[in-house]
Amino acid sequence: MLPVDPLTLELPTEITTGRLRLRPYRAGDGEMYYRMLQENREHLYEFLPPFYLEMRSAEDTEARIRELAVEWEKRNLFIFGAWEKASGEYVGECYLANADWDVPRIEVGYFTIKAFTGKGYATEMARAMLRYAFVHMQVGRVNLQCSADNQGSRRVAERCGFIFEGRMRQHHRKKDGTLVDTLWYAMLKSEWEPGA
Repeated sequence: MLPVDPLTLELPTEITTGRLRLRPYRAGDGEMYYRMLQENREHLYEFLPPFYLEMRSAEDTEARIRELAVEWEKRNLFIFGAWEKASGEYVGECYLANADWDVPRIEVGYFTIKAFTGKGYATEMARAMLRYAFVHMQVGRVNLQCSADNQGSRRVAERCGFIFEGRMRQHHRKKDGTLVDTLWYAMLKSEWEPGA
């Protein structure tokens, strides 16, 4: 694989899967996103960066959404909200981040809100991100990391066909102070099955 100049990439801003419509957040999504954070605070507490959980108003969240649009344009961070096609309800979020365009590689992440957990939506989002990364971003490798005690994320990695590459012991401190191991998975483009 050759290095990629991210600024030359033509990147679609909407993805559809069997059950989901994914798109970047846009102006006006702040109120919905703030409400979602409030309703899912306990469910998402361990997984979101502190600044998300410290947002105090819909205006704070709207400002963050506008910052994310700038990060997208700079090709630094690609966050998609996910909505169920059938109902139009917000399901969760997936992202591609921490790119190294010289390799080229990128990292995938995702979450589902509490009401949609355990229904296969995280796997569906992760598969959509794999396709996006390999086809549109032209990367050769996608990384996935999770805490060893995050059984749901481990199952998503395995269902998608990621290869377990290692365990970093006591690598991450949870918000309650507990040290946990971090698991590392990856998929190479040559291992990806487009129809999966």
